[in-house]
Amino acid sequence: MKDTIEILGVRVNLEDYDSSIEKVEEHINNEYPTGYVTLMCADSLVNAQKSRFLKEISNKSYLSLPDGIPLVWIARSKGAKKIKTNTRGTAFMFKFFERTFQKKYTHFFYGGKQGVAEQLKRVFETKFSGVKIVGTYCSPFRKLTEAEDSRICEMINSSGTDIVWVGLGAPKQEYWMNEHKDKLNVSLMIGVGAAFDFHTGNAKEAPSWMQSNGLEWVFRLLTEPRRLWRRYLIGNSLLIYWLIKEKFNNQREVKK
Repeated sequence: MKDTIEILGVRVNLEDYDSSIEKVEEHINNEYPTGYVTLMCADSLVNAQKSRFLKEISNKSYLSLPDGIPLVWIARSKGAKKIKTNTRGTAFMFKFFERTFQKKYTHFFYGGKQGVAEQLKRVFETKFSGVKIVGTYCSPFRKLTEAEDSRICEMINSSGTDIVWVGLGAPKQEYWMNEHKDKLNVSLMIGVGAAFDFHTGNAKEAPSWMQSNGLEWVFRLLTEPRRLWRRYLIGNSLLIYWLIKEKFNNQREVKK
């Protein structure tokens, strides 16, 4: 199986939880330059079609993991038959801590609503005794001044963290990680979206049967219709249109 596949011009790494965790540990242990990990879902693909810069950010990531089941279906249709399931950001975060909390890695939680990052710190310190969470910060819902951003960078750098877990939501977290890759002396930043809320119980996850059948978007639409209807109803329709158009153009090129 190929290590990566391209979907609408966006690179996606065909990794499962085990291999993803191994690659993150490899990055930390080999002291590579600061990098970041993106979690790709259908909405991420739609956003990348609307912004060339966002597409470039995704393609420059250390890993671009298939968060949504639809990406797995698309990858299989493109020949990646061995990929079995997606790599959900929420589950990836938990599994990484579960498998590595006794190691020396240090963590910083950045983002979430007021108090959520600190709440998550308490939750994970309870579940993973001895884990090293060296700092948290909840950013305001506005653009930071240069002075504020400098203070935050200094806070993160002085913490000595290996990983910054970023819970700003997409695509804000992708822009933030790209902007800060040359400002932070850390190994990796990992954008995990709503994982902070899910792990602290501030938001409810879709039932596992909906997740495994690609219906998580339906659950989220039903729970937050006013906020998400445009993302899922219009965005998903656009994605299907672009995929059909891509397939048609590829077939036409083959016939030439």
